[in-house]
Amino acid sequence: MALRIDAKDGLYSAADDPQAKEHKLFEKRIPAFLEDRLCNRDLEQFLDHLADCPQCRDELSIQYLVYEGVPRLETGETFNLQEELGGYVNLERKRLHGRKRLSLLALLFELVTVLAAAAVAILFFLFL
Repeated sequence: MALRIDAKDGLYSAADDPQAKEHKLFEKRIPAFLEDRLCNRDLEQFLDHLADCPQCRDELSIQYLVYEGVPRLETGETFNLQEELGGYVNLERKRLHGRKRLSLLALLFELVTVLAAAAVAILFFLFL
């Protein structure tokens, strides 16, 4: 277990550091991100953290290189790692936005269905 020294608080475990926990969670989610397996909430948290954390952007670049780059290099194909990773991140942002809109639309349809069912039930009992 790594210990960190803080001038104000003294020694403490990295496990007690909320930021370290956030980095660990981010790192654990990278494979799911690269395979498009994160739920909307996790994807949004992942992308928000990615935007604010250079350390995690570097980790994502390394894992993206292993996940996407190594197989392509073995075939002799060239690519621009940062450009392609940036494109993938932007694509995931757009997908998240679309998923959120679909979720809101589904909620709206559900509400309309419930209201229609309630109206039918009221009319049924009024004309019974």
